[in-house]
Amino acid sequence: MLTLMLPLAGCAVGPAPSASAPGEVTIALSRAPAHLDYTRDAGASIAQALLYNVYETLVKVDDEGRIQPLLAESWTVSADRTAYTFELRDGVRFSDGRPMTADDVKFSFDRLPEWTNGVAKNLSGITATEVVAPDVVRIRIAEPDNALLTTLATRPGTIYPENDVDRLTTRTNGTGPYVVESYDPGATMRLVANDDYWGGPPPLRRITLDYYTDPTAQTNALMTGGADAALGVDAPQLLPQFDDTPAFRVTTGTTNGEMVLSMNNRTAPFDDKRVRQAVIHAIDANGVRAVAAEGRGTMISSMVPPTDPWYEDRPEPYPYDPERARQLLAEAGTPHPTISFKVPNLPQYVRTGQTVQSYLEAAGFRVDMRILEFPAVWLGEVLTSHDYQLAVIIHAEPQDIRQFSNPNYYFGYQNAQADAVLAEARSGPPEDYAAGMRRYARIIADDAAAGFLYLTDWIDILSDRVTGVPTNASSESIDLTRLSRTDGGS
Repeated sequence: MLTLMLPLAGCAVGPAPSASAPGEVTIALSRAPAHLDYTRDAGASIAQALLYNVYETLVKVDDEGRIQPLLAESWTVSADRTAYTFELRDGVRFSDGRPMTADDVKFSFDRLPEWTNGVAKNLSGITATEVVAPDVVRIRIAEPDNALLTTLATRPGTIYPENDVDRLTTRTNGTGPYVVESYDPGATMRLVANDDYWGGPPPLRRITLDYYTDPTAQTNALMTGGADAALGVDAPQLLPQFDDTPAFRVTTGTTNGEMVLSMNNRTAPFDDKRVRQAVIHAIDANGVRAVAAEGRGTMISSMVPPTDPWYEDRPEPYPYDPERARQLLAEAGTPHPTISFKVPNLPQYVRTGQTVQSYLEAAGFRVDMRILEFPAVWLGEVLTSHDYQLAVIIHAEPQDIRQFSNPNYYFGYQNAQADAVLAEARSGPPEDYAAGMRRYARIIADDAAAGFLYLTDWIDILSDRVTGVPTNASSESIDLTRLSRTDGGS
């Protein structure tokens, strides 16, 4: 089949007619959610499909990374910066027709301790949520937090209907412009327009999300008319076939997606800083990027993308030096440590894992690389159970470097100095926030808390009939709220 498809893809012809009916768009994606409940799993794919599209938050992050009103049309902050009062929009209803009120906001934030995916801790500073009026809610926090609004725009900020959260894995009831009509796990999710959406009818009647584990099949779906767009393409080697095809355009945007080599700091051998340093010295991150991403993406020395205000173009503290890696292993008394390396079974991760394994073994490590089904098995073993030594994954949350100070997170990292610096940065004067976060990022990098390989690009392939797709991946969402068609299908 592959040899039959490639000549077609190489021809300078338009795509086959869209398989989507008027008013519909089909999107080809690569990472399928295991279910619909992102209060349980920390994987990015559920939020990519549902956040902003199906579920909404008080505020959102736009394509340029700026905070914008969403369910809250305005807010005020107290003089001591420990109370945020939000004015809620009129006419907001959940998809079952129930009006959204301040009681639902209070219910949602009071329920955060029941989340099991670890990210809810990002809002653990909330001490109380008060219903001031049916359309006014006040959030109180223990101390000033410069990151609060950004965090409210992520998954833990989702507003759920009061006492209607017992079937989140299989059904949705959000306030967004679309509703999940059906989901065949690992294959297809169908979103249908929410007719009662407070912002008016969305541009499309239906959006179909088709999931592919094979990137060639993902891109071939475009050429055969099976899809109108492929979003988040992670196989750059397949892009040249679209160069001379005017019916398609390829866009490249920024992301928060850092390719992270995670080391379980709680367990041997990575509870020894020298072994962590050895891992980073052993790997040519630029070489990994060349193999895994065809040289695309941006080199980083910490878990900070260039779009964050505290980014700095700082040299890697532990540059590629396999001889120094061997010296550090000898100093640690473990010249040939055997380590388990858990890798998701998606092509980009497999390429990354194989390249990393080669570098590590050349420096003296013995690497047992295990390719695990993603998301179910990898997320269960690594992110949920913390049953791993070495792992690789793209972290796509905004400002996710803060997770190194989350004691419940799978990094298993503990550093009292880093925690104190982060706390000071978040609670200090807003004008000092970027400098404080810059200091925090340096501490994390200098302590070899993890290996930061590169920042991924966000690559979309769009047919000429599709508009309204954001270029950048600035939030946890693949924001489809403005997605439309120009051929009479909108």
